[in-house]
Amino acid sequence: MGRRYMEEVVDPDLVPETDSGHASPAPLVSPPSATAPRPCHITFGGMTPTEALRVEVRAWLERLGALTATMTGGRVLIDVLDQGRSERRYQVRMELAMPSGAVVVGLDHPSNRPHEDIYVAIRNAFRGARRELEVYFREHPPT
Repeated sequence: MGRRYMEEVVDPDLVPETDSGHASPAPLVSPPSATAPRPCHITFGGMTPTEALRVEVRAWLERLGALTATMTGGRVLIDVLDQGRSERRYQVRMELAMPSGAVVVGLDHPSNRPHEDIYVAIRNAFRGARRELEVYFREHPPT
């Protein structure tokens, strides 16, 4: 029920917007390289982008280790919810492109609930991604 991965489907909510409000043509798939870091486009919704948060996302991608070794691209959106309230809450959505489909951790994932601490929201989303990647590899074993 909580498992979400789709065959070659891109979540339109994860497409970054430009200042004009139109979606930018960010590529989902990057060319593979043995020494390059895992390709991932990080965007921010309703907040100012910070390098510290980008570093945190990249660190979590590295922590996923072998589970992301075959990743061909990805998108991570860090979004602010309840902007008008005194308490800000954050949620992270992601799509990790794999050779046989995409692993998606969206708003409906059970371990991806909004949180008032942005780093906890990132941690929760990546823990959900780890579980989804484990399921993905059980169903699509490497050859």
